[in-house]
Amino acid sequence: MQIESWFLWFVAYSVMGWIYETTLCSIMQKHFVNRGFLNGPYCPIYGGGAVLVILLLGGLRSPLLLFLAAALLTGTLEYLTSWAMEKLFHARWWDYSEKKFNIKGRVYLKGVIVFGLFSLILIHYLHPLVASLTARIPAKVRIAMALVFFSLFLIDMVYTLIKFAEFEKILQRMAESMNGAVHSVKTLYERANSASSVTFHRVNSQVRRMILSFPKLTSTRYNESLKKLKALIRYEKK
Repeated sequence: MQIESWFLWFVAYSVMGWIYETTLCSIMQKHFVNRGFLNGPYCPIYGGGAVLVILLLGGLRSPLLLFLAAALLTGTLEYLTSWAMEKLFHARWWDYSEKKFNIKGRVYLKGVIVFGLFSLILIHYLHPLVASLTARIPAKVRIAMALVFFSLFLIDMVYTLIKFAEFEKILQRMAESMNGAVHSVKTLYERANSASSVTFHRVNSQVRRMILSFPKLTSTRYNESLKKLKALIRYEKK
C-alpha cells in the first residue's frame, strides 16, 4: 500500500480520535471543548496509535492476543507521549494519579483496556471499511489529498509550537510580578489588570485554549503561577 494511503488513514483516525475526545470532554465539562494539542479537528496520538496497531498487529488472528498486544502498544505510546511532552514543554497535559492502577499518572488500567478494545474494533470492523474507501480514490487524488492534509498539519504544528513556546515565559513572568498571597480571584484579576502587571494580557489565544481544553494541565516548574493563570482565565470568561 502506498505511503499516501497510510497518511490518509492517519488523518482519518486522528479526526475520529478528536471527535471521541471532544465529545467525551464536552459532556464532562458541560460546554464545547476543542480537545487536542493542535488547533484543527484532529488528535495525532490517535492517528499514530491506530496506524501502529494496523502496521504491527494487523496480522494477528487471535482476538485475545490482539487485545493484549494492542493494550500494551497503545499504553506505551500514551506513556511516551506524556513523557516527551513533559520534557519538551515542562508541562503535563493529563494526570491519572487519582485513578487506580496507574503508572506515574501517565497511563492507567481502565484506559489501557479501553484502547485495547478500540483496537479490536479497529482491526476487525473499522479499518477494512476505511481501507476499502481509500482504495476507491484514484491514485492522483489520493496523493493530492495527502499533500493538502500534510501541509495543513505542518502549518498547524508550526503555529502551535511557536505560540505555545511563550507558555513557560508567561508563567515565569507571573511568578516574578505577582508574588504574595491573594485571597480572592477578583483581587488577583484586579492585580493582573493593573498598570504594573501586563503579563495576563500577553497570554495568547493558543495558551488560553490549551488551558481551557486541558483542565489538568500542570507545569513542572511554575505550577503555582499556572494555577493563578487558570483562575484568571476562568474568571475572565464569566
